[in-house]
Amino acid sequence: MTDQVLRAEGTGFYLTGGELAVTGAAEQTIAGGRPVDFSVTAGLFGDPEMDVVLASWSTEQADGARSQDGCTVLPLRTQPLVLSSLPSSVRVQLRTAAELHDAEGTWRVVLHFRNHSGSGLTWQATLPAEAFEAGWLAPLADLMTIDSVDSADRSPTAPAVSVVHHADDEYYELLVDGEQAGLLVYHVIGSRLSITHTVVEPTYRGRGLSWTLVGGALDDIRTRSLEVSNYCPVVDHFVQKNPQYGDLLRPVRAARQSE
Repeated sequence: MTDQVLRAEGTGFYLTGGELAVTGAAEQTIAGGRPVDFSVTAGLFGDPEMDVVLASWSTEQADGARSQDGCTVLPLRTQPLVLSSLPSSVRVQLRTAAELHDAEGTWRVVLHFRNHSGSGLTWQATLPAEAFEAGWLAPLADLMTIDSVDSADRSPTAPAVSVVHHADDEYYELLVDGEQAGLLVYHVIGSRLSITHTVVEPTYRGRGLSWTLVGGALDDIRTRSLEVSNYCPVVDHFVQKNPQYGDLLRPVRAARQSE
């Protein structure tokens, strides 16, 4: 674990936009105006029974489509929802003409999250077959990458591995040699803190750094005298292997029933 958690300023990650990129034979169907309805939905923390639409596109919303890098890019209508209010998975569904999803080609969805200080996260996925049926329950953190940032803004005296707490933005940031390598996102309502997502940039995965991030965050959270609920599977696994943190978290099942 790191010796200390540094403090910084910031404001939560919000959904700011997205695109649905289409390649192959499906592009002709889009161009021909055949019916297509696409949506990304999720239940919000605090009211999991209420689904909200994060992003959507339909053939009735044909404005803004453009050609780029050999594919058709469809701009999504998005809601400015904060990442920390979203569960670990979202439902992605694409309703089309019966034979459309069998045509050669791919459908790729991209969602962009930004905060006030300019940091960004990008979620992207190629749609599997189930997205054309009942809907695909897609993981958020596993498909998230951290957008590149200007390392010149980093302190040259930062340790090789450090965890920085952005209290205003409600996340902990993992830095490796001054570069942003991971995030642990949470949100606070009253005296309750809920951990929602842990994201590690793919190039830093496989080094045990997610545990450095989680351990540093939990050590800092322990000093804040808050009731802690966890919805992140990475944190679940960490606590199973490090039972000394077990007293910090409310039982997961009880936490989810009361949310």
